[in-house]
Amino acid sequence: MMRSLGFAALWVMIAIVVTMPLWLTLPVPEDALAITSASRIGDSIEHPVALPLTVRPGSAPARYRLSFQLDKVASVYFYIPLVRERVTVSLNGVPIADSEHRTAMAGLASGIPIMIHLPTTLLQEGHNDILIQLESRGFTPAYLATAYVGDATELGPRYRLRIFILEHLKMMVLAGQFLMMLAVLVVWVHRPGDSLFSWMALVLGLSMLPYLGLVRDLLPQVLALVPFISSGSLVAAISTLIVVMLLAGRSPPKWLKRMALLLPAGIMAMSLVGFFPERLLVAANSLLAIAFILASLVFLAWVAGRERHAEAWLLLLPLSMVIVAAIHDLATVLSFLDGPVFLSVYYRPLFLIALAMILMRRLGTSLNLLDGANAYLTERLADQERQLNRLHEEERNRSTARVRSEERQNLTSNLHDGLSGHLVSIIAQSEREQVSAIGMTAREALEDLRLVIHSLDINDNELPLALAGLRERLERQLRRLGIELQWTMVRLPDIYGVTPTHALNLLRIIQEAITNAVKHGQTREIRVQGSEGTNGGALIVVQNTGIPFPQNPNRRGMGLDSMHRRVATLGGRIRIEAVREGTQVEIHLPTRLPDVARDPEQALNYALSACP
Repeated sequence: MMRSLGFAALWVMIAIVVTMPLWLTLPVPEDALAITSASRIGDSIEHPVALPLTVRPGSAPARYRLSFQLDKVASVYFYIPLVRERVTVSLNGVPIADSEHRTAMAGLASGIPIMIHLPTTLLQEGHNDILIQLESRGFTPAYLATAYVGDATELGPRYRLRIFILEHLKMMVLAGQFLMMLAVLVVWVHRPGDSLFSWMALVLGLSMLPYLGLVRDLLPQVLALVPFISSGSLVAAISTLIVVMLLAGRSPPKWLKRMALLLPAGIMAMSLVGFFPERLLVAANSLLAIAFILASLVFLAWVAGRERHAEAWLLLLPLSMVIVAAIHDLATVLSFLDGPVFLSVYYRPLFLIALAMILMRRLGTSLNLLDGANAYLTERLADQERQLNRLHEEERNRSTARVRSEERQNLTSNLHDGLSGHLVSIIAQSEREQVSAIGMTAREALEDLRLVIHSLDINDNELPLALAGLRERLERQLRRLGIELQWTMVRLPDIYGVTPTHALNLLRIIQEAITNAVKHGQTREIRVQGSEGTNGGALIVVQNTGIPFPQNPNRRGMGLDSMHRRVATLGGRIRIEAVREGTQVEIHLPTRLPDVARDPEQALNYALSACP
């Protein structure tokens, strides 16, 4: 309810503003001498007349005498707020001005102000006479407003205000309409299939024809084009009805489209053969144009009231003002009104501005819809990408799980059926025969087999668990040998992409390094430490305090070859060097291990080669 009241108040304010020329007059000089009466000079006598006055088209030039009194000779100006058609001015019998010689263009359907400096050499104390000759040379009545005599400070501001409204504003309106026409033409070129823009461009172009009167001073032949200009206005009026129908979503009938060209052409043809005089032709075209604009207004009111069409409501007031202005100007041309200014020049652009607002509204709506569609499509694309990534991740996890399962099954089956059976037999025989060395070796082999089998359950994020299991196993073995094990993996960074094969290779490398320290280094202490390596990688150091590693690059056994081969599958490198108190083995690893081929037979070979 409040929104409707707000819109209603806005429309009332707009209506008050646009109707101001119908009831509001521009300010006049209050301190200047006003000349409100004159004498019309006839053949023998003078007849008193009141100002303002009009001279009908086709009449002979009329001469008027305006008189005023001066107490003393001073620099004063003669100011006529509004005059239409040609006017010549003489002071005390000497010509001083002619509207044909002014720099600004008066225009065919235009009123202009005149401000003339009265030469002090022609002025005299007491009585002074100004002789004005008024002539109507076209289809519009000549007009002469109340005149004023005063100094520049009194008359200048009023004169400049009328110059702006009656001349500059008119040219601004013309320039704006021309730019609007160019904009619509550009849209039409890019959307030739949309008939709305073609008809709108036609309305904008033909609506500019009345402005040709502004160049009458430059092109006097414009007077001969008046019938064509009025026919163009009729085409514009019919096209306006077509445009409002297209804006309302209606398809104009074909007969109406044909009428837009055929009706003005028929009237023009009848005028050319002498059926219509030019003055009657202008009146006929104007009446028909008003009728079609009125039909457009009725159609808009019906659509706005019945369908609550927002764009129809937007066009109602401007189109109503166009009709009012057209009726006012036609009555002025036919001498029914003494209106000094033709309002169509000012009011017609209101309808065109409303059309531009509708186009901008549609553009804004289209952009909003486009943004919404883009946002929707972007969201859908993001959803599809997320779903695709999820499906890919699920498929990758399933493939990984399937490979792990096959790897575990093959390793478990082969190890259990082969090596496990032999080890159990060795243990049984050694226990019966009391051979402790064989039993101890066999038990170690069984524990090693269990380590291999347990490594098969290692997942990507469970490498620390596998290292902890290795530590527990090694501590039991080294404790029996009297060797101290210091183990810390707190500072080891997370390592990703770990498979059972990766885990087994890393455990074997550490195990081989410790085994070599026990067998060849005769150490009493072993330190295993994990930390962050160079370039953001991972580093595991195995150091013993025994006999240093021989510095012989050609010394390579099966154990060292196995360590280098295994670290290569992890995408890392190994470095073995002698230190001051023993040997140090550095295992450099990336934080994401390479995705090596997971062939079950290859994994089985790795596992079997790792067994003692």
